[in-house]
Order: sequence, then structure tokens, then C-alpha cells
Amino acid sequence: MMMTHIFTCILFVLMCRSSNAAFTATLPTGGAHYYALNGIIRYNVVLLADSDYNSGSGVFTPSKNGTYSVSVTMMSGTVAAHLTLRKNGVTYVWLYTGNEYDMATQNVNMDLKVGDQVWVQMTNAARSLFDVYNTFSAVLIP
Repeated sequence: MMMTHIFTCILFVLMCRSSNAAFTATLPTGGAHYYALNGIIRYNVVLLADSDYNSGSGVFTPSKNGTYSVSVTMMSGTVAAHLTLRKNGVTYVWLYTGNEYDMATQNVNMDLKVGDQVWVQMTNAARSLFDVYNTFSAVLIP
């Protein structure tokens, strides 16, 4: 009887772990980071790993269908900056910061299917973000 309960608990934990897809990534330390106009931001310091986020390309490609909570936080340096959160190349939401280390955040729920692609893109000529204050996260909502 006790063994059955233990196996049931283990199975439940494994099912819960496999039902959530999540990642959080940030930019590295070192001051300003510069990007090409319309370039994809590559958050290459992965704080919470999930194989669905590719830190080399900056693209999140979910392997599970569902509604995801997606968050982008940005800080510009001494110039205004504009970012967009994109789903399959289409702008989902915009982020904007003014001058002097201003910050902006967008938190959205997105219905995603296996193979969709989500990324953050630089959309203005200033093209700089400042230090580790820039993050990109997603989690599957159970």
C-alpha cells in the first residue's frame, strides 16, 4: 500500500514537471549592448533553462500547445529605444523607453502552437539596451 502511494506521488510530480514549459533569459553584464535595426535580441544568459528557447538565435519555439505567459523587460541607456514582441514575424506588442536609463515591461498571454516562433526585435535606430536589466521569459499556463 505504501509503495503504491509513493509511485503515485512520483508519477504526479513527473506529470507536473512535464506539463510546464518555461524559460527566463537576460543580457550579460557589461554596459550597453548594440543591435542592428530590426535585429532579434539574443538573450544569451539563460537563468531558467528550457530547450524551447534558443539563446543563439533569440527565438522561443514552444514544443507544447497552450496559453503562455510571456514577459519582456527592457532598459535603454542614454537614448530612447523601441522593441517589439513578435509571434511568427507579426508584432504582438510594443515596448518603448525614453532617455536616461528608462525601463518598460510588457506581460501578455499568448496562445501558441507547436512550432510557433516568438522573439523580441529592436525597432528603432538608437539600437542599444543596457546591461542585465533586459529579460525575456515565457511559461506555459497549466
